[in-house]
Amino acid sequence: MRLLLAITELGVGGAERVVLDLEAGEAAAGHDTAVAAASGPLEGEAARFLRLPATGRSPLALARTGRRLAGIVRSFAPDVVHAHNPRMTAIAVGAVRLAHPGRRPRLLATHHGVAPERVPGAARALRLADHVVCVSPELATELEAHGIPEHGVTVIPNGVSAAPALDDATRARLDTELGLSDHRIVAAVGRLVPQKAHYRLIDAARAVHAEMPGVRFLVVGDGPLRARLEAQVRTARLDGVVTLTGPRQDARAIIARSDVVAFSSDWEGLSVVALEALAAGVPVVSTAVAGTAELAASGAALAVPQSAESLAAALLQLLRDQARRHELGAAGQRLHRERFSTERMVESYLRLYERLLAERA
Repeated sequence: MRLLLAITELGVGGAERVVLDLEAGEAAAGHDTAVAAASGPLEGEAARFLRLPATGRSPLALARTGRRLAGIVRSFAPDVVHAHNPRMTAIAVGAVRLAHPGRRPRLLATHHGVAPERVPGAARALRLADHVVCVSPELATELEAHGIPEHGVTVIPNGVSAAPALDDATRARLDTELGLSDHRIVAAVGRLVPQKAHYRLIDAARAVHAEMPGVRFLVVGDGPLRARLEAQVRTARLDGVVTLTGPRQDARAIIARSDVVAFSSDWEGLSVVALEALAAGVPVVSTAVAGTAELAASGAALAVPQSAESLAAALLQLLRDQARRHELGAAGQRLHRERFSTERMVESYLRLYERLLAERA
């Protein structure tokens, strides 16, 4: 099969990582693949990268991206165009029609989640695809409530590769560089944007620090809220307790070095970082957002209400109970092998591509 994966840009994020892992897995299975996206920090990881203009929100910017994508579809001639998220799906609908007014490639859309107020608009865009994949059952239920029929939606969870081993040299480097010593470590990895609600985690860190002064919090990532979050840390007198590390290429090593990985998000689809924590055998504490129900039900995570107090209580519970941490970590590794591996994700998508092509035939 010739497969074109399209996303708005290859920035640092979970959906972007999924796209790159899909391309690599599909190419390894013998398929002809390419990624179409605007430039971003991860573009060098694509085996075949086809550059799109930056996708703004203005009609002119969307039209410009659509014309360029139509040219790519015309020249690459994919059997399947696989668009990720609603905006790229809307662009891809026009592009495939413009490129092939007759026999068009099949258009698959993967929905990684949007803010609650954007769900109706997302559903309108996604229903234009031939089929929709949701990365968690909660997202599928959400779309079905907004008019996309059940038979038009398939749930394929995100997958991640096995965790790299944390060797002694890497651990020592991290401890020296980040001043970790023998402290208990809570890590949060993700963009510093409103969705992730890091302010809630910093409030929880203050409560944890009052009970367990030896715990250190690492907030890994960058974004528009960094200065505001750094000010919150200073105001709360948590300098040296909460460290905003900025973007890191070794985020998975930091996850493996941690005792707990925490999420304070307002919403998610299915967090790739949470799956990376499972693969590393590190327990997860998360606000109750889409994707966490299965992790919690499988004994690999704790899902709590969206409050700093609830986060702090769950973190304290785990940080004080090593046996419980090991129990959740082992359950997470089993769940990763059985449900959330990259190999299982790639196989599921390849079967779905074949089904869509068979339906057209």
